[in-house]
Amino acid sequence: MEVKVHAERTNEGWTAAVAGPQGFTVTAKRLDQCKEMVVEKLKSLEEQKGNPEVCEVVIKVEAELPGIICDLEAAKEKMQEAQKLQEEASQEIRSVVSRMRDEGLTIRDIGVLLGVSPQRVAQLIG
Repeated sequence: MEVKVHAERTNEGWTAAVAGPQGFTVTAKRLDQCKEMVVEKLKSLEEQKGNPEVCEVVIKVEAELPGIICDLEAAKEKMQEAQKLQEEASQEIRSVVSRMRDEGLTIRDIGVLLGVSPQRVAQLIG
């Protein structure tokens, strides 16, 4: 079960609202506490309906922090792009190391050329 929670920062901490016919609001000092409270409340509501076994509850928090959320989304996109580039670079460096080995270079020579330890070169090979 996936539930969207609208969270707002207050003087006391956070208020998290769950919409819907049985919507409710919880308040806590920290956002993670709000998430825990929402999960517990949802489980309690399901038990009241006669459904004692609730599947995994995934809470998707939509926070209201003007200006910051846009910056957060941009940062997340950059992190995803950086991870993709890191994976591509790792594949390319392994290919280069393999070609160097095919040319007869020693692990130590490759390490010097790459500026890494021989142990790291061995990891790239294996």
